[in-house]
Amino acid sequence: MIYQKKQAEQILLKACRELVESGLIARTWGNVSIRLSKDYFLITPSGRAYETLEASDLVTVKIADLSYEGDVKPSSEKEIHASAYKLRPEVDFVVHTHQSNASAISVLGEDFSLTETNGNLRAERISTAEERRVLGPSIPTAKYGLSSTPPLAANVRRAMRRNPDSKAILMKNHGAICFGADYEEAFQAAYALEKVCGRIFEIRCGCKMPTEEGALLEGEIDKGYMMHVRTPYVLLMSRRGKDLKAYLDDQAQISGYMIPCIEPGDRKSLRMAAEEGGSVLLKNDGALVIASDKDEAEAAAIVLEKNCQAAMLALKKGMKPVDKSSADLEHMFYVKKYSKRKGEGHAEETD
Repeated sequence: MIYQKKQAEQILLKACRELVESGLIARTWGNVSIRLSKDYFLITPSGRAYETLEASDLVTVKIADLSYEGDVKPSSEKEIHASAYKLRPEVDFVVHTHQSNASAISVLGEDFSLTETNGNLRAERISTAEERRVLGPSIPTAKYGLSSTPPLAANVRRAMRRNPDSKAILMKNHGAICFGADYEEAFQAAYALEKVCGRIFEIRCGCKMPTEEGALLEGEIDKGYMMHVRTPYVLLMSRRGKDLKAYLDDQAQISGYMIPCIEPGDRKSLRMAAEEGGSVLLKNDGALVIASDKDEAEAAAIVLEKNCQAAMLALKKGMKPVDKSSADLEHMFYVKKYSKRKGEGHAEETD
């Protein structure tokens, strides 16, 4: 259904809260929109924390040319949302997530049929009848493109056209986009996608998802906030004893191409990490995340855990990380935009 603007604003604000509470996104990496008419949609803004959004922060965008009303900038992924409304007249709600299992599976770059056998992935093994009803006959993957760019939007459009009945599309090394006739349908697709991708992950990795988690140590330091992260996938990657590359865009944005792995007793490297900020893996002992404040450290820790999950699958299957030039560009754009948002009084940048 198409909504009046006041009603649409309240639904979108509710969706923002659910995105954060559900874990479908890490901080503001992700966005949601709702159709207002055949010509316009309402979308979340760029660089605003979802927990504190108000109706005045939401942006009305024209589907045809992406022009928008007011001084608040819409999400930089607005073109993907516009594409969904153009190509799917039955769609009135779009959710772009960076959920963990779907993001990890995206590194494979595969399309997954939910009605036929995909190698060792039998349809009935990876999805229930209800999940197939919610998601449609397949989960396609759009080819990689730099986040927030026209090439990425074009790749998503191609995947939409190839799979007109799919309600969720993976975006390689990035995340997912889910569609629905309303709020409930779009979120149902996002939740079903995460369950199905979790089963695909376990089958393709040949193992159960790890649950081991060590104690989390954190506290203020002279130049910000430090966390010793010992979440399940971070611990597994630290035991490799090797530098870790960025397999997901949001990790590339934070750290660039490489996350070094150091010996826990390497005081020089630890001191450099404390001075420069960022993340380092500690051999056999998780990771150290250093950021400007507690919120930033927590966001970096969430993204690092997700990147380690993606890396576990990618290394198992011989998949490549985000290429260095793209990772460096992602990091440069993020730092530049993040610094600008800080100067404007906003805590973070989003897509």
